[in-house]
This record gives sequence, C-alpha cells and structure tokens, in this order.
Amino acid sequence: MVVKKRDAQRIWWRISIVTGIIIFIAALVTTRTSTLSGVQDCRDWAPVQLLIPPVQSYEFDSTEWNTLDVVEFELDPNLSEEAYRIVSNEEGIKVYHGLEGDHRAQSTLGQLGLMGTEVALPWGEITDEPVFSHRGVLMDVCRHFFTVDEVKRQLDIMALYKFNVLHWHLTEDQGWRVAMDKYPKLAEVAAYRTHGDSTYGGSYTREDMESVVAYAAELGIEVIPEIELPGHSQAALAAYPELGCTGEPVAVATEWGVFKEIYCAGNEQTFAFLEDVLDYVCEIFPSKYIHIGGDEAPKYRWEHCPKCQQRIKDEGLHDEEALQGWFNTRIENYLATKGKQIIGWDEILEGGLSPNATVQSWRGFEGAIEAAEQGHDAIVSPTSHAYFDYPVSSIDMPKVYSYNPIPSNLDPLLAGHILGGECNLWSEHIPDTETLDRRFLPRGIAMAEVLWSNPTERDYDAFWERLQGHYSLLDALGYGYDVEQVPVKLGTKNDSFKEELKVIVTAEPAFANLELAVEAPTGMTMGSATTFTERGVHQMKVQPNREGHAMGKVLNYGFAVHEGLVTHSCLTSPPTEPYTGTKDIPLANGVLGSENYRDGNWVGYFGPDYFSGHFGWDQPYSIDSIKINFLQSRLSWILIPEKVITDVYESEDQISRYEWERTSSSSEEGTFIETMVLAPEGGFPATQTIDFMILNTEVLPDNHPSAGQSVWHFLDEIQIYGRPI
Repeated sequence: MVVKKRDAQRIWWRISIVTGIIIFIAALVTTRTSTLSGVQDCRDWAPVQLLIPPVQSYEFDSTEWNTLDVVEFELDPNLSEEAYRIVSNEEGIKVYHGLEGDHRAQSTLGQLGLMGTEVALPWGEITDEPVFSHRGVLMDVCRHFFTVDEVKRQLDIMALYKFNVLHWHLTEDQGWRVAMDKYPKLAEVAAYRTHGDSTYGGSYTREDMESVVAYAAELGIEVIPEIELPGHSQAALAAYPELGCTGEPVAVATEWGVFKEIYCAGNEQTFAFLEDVLDYVCEIFPSKYIHIGGDEAPKYRWEHCPKCQQRIKDEGLHDEEALQGWFNTRIENYLATKGKQIIGWDEILEGGLSPNATVQSWRGFEGAIEAAEQGHDAIVSPTSHAYFDYPVSSIDMPKVYSYNPIPSNLDPLLAGHILGGECNLWSEHIPDTETLDRRFLPRGIAMAEVLWSNPTERDYDAFWERLQGHYSLLDALGYGYDVEQVPVKLGTKNDSFKEELKVIVTAEPAFANLELAVEAPTGMTMGSATTFTERGVHQMKVQPNREGHAMGKVLNYGFAVHEGLVTHSCLTSPPTEPYTGTKDIPLANGVLGSENYRDGNWVGYFGPDYFSGHFGWDQPYSIDSIKINFLQSRLSWILIPEKVITDVYESEDQISRYEWERTSSSSEEGTFIETMVLAPEGGFPATQTIDFMILNTEVLPDNHPSAGQSVWHFLDEIQIYGRPI
C-alpha cells in the first residue's frame, strides 16, 4: 500500500501552529529539484549528523537532491514494528516502514527539515529502528492540572524525539481527573481541592480524553491511563466516602505525600465502583495496558477495619500485604475479561501476579530484576535516573544519559523482559507548562536517545555536541529548557588543617553561550580559589542565562567557615544510602544543603534509634557555640529530631554532656531548615574531642497521614565555632 503525503513534515507543522510560529512554509511548496547550488558532496551532510536520537545508519554520496514536498509511504511487512527506511533517489523520496515506522520516519524528516539550511534530502538512504519498544513519558495531571491543549503540546515534543508512550496519571489523592456521568461527584468533588478561600483542579470529559487519544495516535503514541489503587485514593473517597474503611468524610488532599486513606478491600461496593471506572476507561483508551498503580498503599486502615480483616480470614490470607496482592489480582482478572493487561509499580510483586502483568520498577532496579526472574515484563524508571520532577541538582543530564534500562546484574537471558523505560514528570512541583518544559528539557532529549539507541554505542560528548543544534530549534518551537547540569560547583579545601578555609568556586558552562549572573561574597571570584577567614555562613546566588534568557530559577549556595573544618571527623553511624553527603569529609566540608534534600549535601538517616558522629583536633580548642542544620519536609517523612546530645571531652575521663531540643513543631507543614544552636553561657570547656548523638523519632505521629511509618532525619553540617588554645 502506497500513500502519498504532502504533509510529510506534519509533526513540526502541527507544533508551529500550536505555538503560532510558521516554519519553512515557503520551502514546503517548492517542487523537486535535481541539484542545489554549491553542494558538491553530502556524505557528511550536517543535519543528519545532528539527529536525536541518531539514526542507525545512513549513506549519502550524491550531489542530487529531492525536496520534502511529496513523500511516499509504503508498509513493508518485513520490517519490525517501528523500523523504517528512507530512500531518496531519482524517483523522489519513499519511506518503507513497519506498522508504526511511518511515525518515526516523520520525526526524522521533521528534524532534518527544521535543522537543515534547505528543506531537502540528498540522494541516499537512512535505515533506523529502536532498541527498546517502550519509550515513555509519565505525565501527572493530578497534583497540578493540565488542559487538553497542554497535554497535546507535550505530545508534540515527545513525537519529535520518538517517544511512543504517554503514561497518563489520572487519579491521585490531590485530584481525580476522569469525569463520569454515573459518578458525578468525581467531577464535582474529587476533581477539586481547597486552599484557603480558593479551589484548584479540573477534570476531563469523555470527549477530552478521546481527543487526546486520537491526537496521540496520529503521532504514533499510545496513551496508557493510570487509575491508582488501592492507595493514593483520597480524592475518590472524598467524593464517595462509603468506599473507604471508615465511611467517614475526608477532604481531597491539599499537600503532597502518602496518606493512610485507602479503598476498603472488604467492601464489595468498592469493586463495583472500580469495575465501573475501568469499564469506562477501557472504552476510551484502546491501549493494550491499563496501569493500576499499586504503590505506597499504607495498611493502617486495613489493619483496623473489620471488613478487611474478615476478607483476610475468608480468603485465607496471611496479612495485609497479601490482601493487597489479592486486591490487585482481582482487578487484574477483571481487566483480562476486557482484553487488557495491567502495569503496576514494583510493589505489586509483593502479593503475587499472573505472568501477563507488567511491572514498572521505580524504587531502583531490583524490582525489574525480580519481575524478570518471575517471568514478568518490566518497565524501568528508577528514581535515581528517571524522576524528572527532581531538579537538575539531583539528576543532571549526564546522569540521565548514563542510564541503561537493563540492570547490569540481570541474567542476559532475561534481558528480553525489559521493555524499556520512562521519564516521570510527577507534578507536585510542576504547576505550569513553563516548569514542565524546564523539567523535561533537555533531559528528556537525553532519555529519548537512551531508549532508542544501543547502550553500548552511546557517546555523551558526541550527544552533547549534537544537542547544541537543538536549542535554537526549541527556541523556535516555543519550548523552554533548563541547564544540562549544575553550572557552578562549590568546593571547599582546608590548608593543611590551619585556621583558614579555601573556597574554590568554578563555573562550568553547561552548554554554549551560557552566561552566569553571580551575586557572591566580597572578594570571591569565579573560576579561581578565594580564601575566607571570616567565621560564619556565606551565601552565593547564581542565575544561569542563555542568550539573555533566564534558565530555571536562581541557584542558592551556602558555605560556612568554622573550626569543625579543621577536625578529624567521622560518622560512627553509617547514613542511609544514597544520602551520604560528602563521604570523604562527612558533616564538615563547609558546604550547606538547600531545601532540596537530594542536592548531595545532606546526610540522611532512616529508621535507627540514633546516629552519631565524632570530631577531634590535633590541639585543644576553646569552643563558643555549635550549630547544626536539620531539614523538615513533613509529608516526605522528614522531621527534625527531638533531641541532640553532645559530649565534650575535657579529658579522657572527664566529659561534659549537653542536650538541646527542637523549637519548631513536628506538625509544621512545608519544607524548611532549622538551625539548632548550642551556646552555653561561658562557652564550653577546652577540648580536643566532641561526640554527637542525635536521637531518632521512632515513627510518624498519629496526626500524620502516614502515621506509624519510620522517620527520616537529615542534617548537612555540624558547625563548630571557637579558636585554638
């Protein structure tokens, strides 16, 4: 079957319409030409070398050219589903493709047209196909709502870089987005949350969702809906509290985190509701899969629910974890009657699954390995590499590019179970398209290449060079982007344990034309060592820019000059991976943490009764005060500890003990840093040794949505101020 298409460049044409930009229109109405003036040899034709992801192979060795005004597409049953060949010769341009390969060919032609000096293709051939079949982007529209047009805008940029799956996260504690006539309160109540005197939210009608599905299909993208269960269901329970364990009214969640409200597993009405919802979703979404979530399902309500306890007894289950497995299996079996298979987060492995279930591993690679060993297919999107809601300071583009969806310790014979991966755009901190762009780009372009290309053949330096040609393309299409990596690295160095601290600040441009607007302490210069002797905390602010446009938010850096920097320090209790701070100089490197606990400067502890550290000098010191920064982010299970114990050694046998307690409340919402200060009147006794013990809060309090779970504690620097004797 041969189809002639005058709109071979429809991907970028569609984008240009959305953004109000007309690109290369005049070139599209030209006719075929035999040669282009000044072109002698196109074997190194520049545009094809800038493609992302790069094509598998290409060969151009001609001075003859065809313009892209008319392209013929022909289905080739011998090609794999997304494979394609673009042939340009005396007969024109023809694309041979697998079932979905025409869409990937259009993406390639789109990039060539947008980046080429001529909208033309030399005589030759391009051959290409992906390594991974699942190349997805999770878009969370629950924490923050995005309109249909905004979702389509995201689909456009996904298509340009050959993503083929939109994982559409449609239900959450903070908002339910699927409107249904049978359950009107889902749109009236569950879709909106209250903040003071204002409400926030929205929902999609059937027509809205069908429009997104159809639009995505035109771009060769499958839309997989996610209906979260049994946890992350507070919004639904706000609309229909009878579906919960208590039956008592609850509000749509207004903060982020994990909440104890959950669908009642012992109530048949729960399953009637969920089956109605899934029937409706299956009618709208033709996808092979329905994602059922399954993550972070607290069992507190089930433990105290007579109906759930009776269900455990009736079904012969061991405990609440097994109850979730039974719950998931019941839903899976029901969806199977609709011809659908399930995807669930890696927690669904804990209760047993049929071989048809696919596991999405997010807590690392272990879930993918376990799934493959049990015969399940897996999608790999670990927090370490694929959570694009994390800022660049947590996951930069080099880290994304280093990602391989196939775990290194997976049996090679099981590698076929790894379908691919996703980059996850959870929207707690993504309120609008401007922020969405910055979180997705340019890291999403790196992920696109990771999921399309052979992991053993990737070259970051070569990718980086190609990427530079895409920034002007993104500018023209109206998409924003962030820096590729943190542009300023703050390092500290002590001068042979003397009384001065050398702060070395280097600015490394993340890409060409990067400008840095710096607000730094007096005397500090970028790119060279600056020595500070004034004790205390110093702040530096940096705004990255590119060609006059701000890139992301202002970056804040803090560092402290204090006597703790000249100690021999160590942690006598190992921190919890990966929150180990600076391993070579823990808690005494001079660099302070930000409100982002993933910035690499925080030392974190999860679960133990206490954790401790030791500081020692080569000579006695007179200490005036000790300061410790702790972080609180209540709904991330991070609390400031209740008490810190400090032992100051006057001698081996004479120890003075001091204690100080938190001043803020463990119930205080938001994210903030509290500095605990210990400064006894008259100072501390002369000492060469100080030990610290920080007592852990055992569990989250009863007033916490995840009451009973273990607590995180984070500290960044133990600042010790004084002088040598």
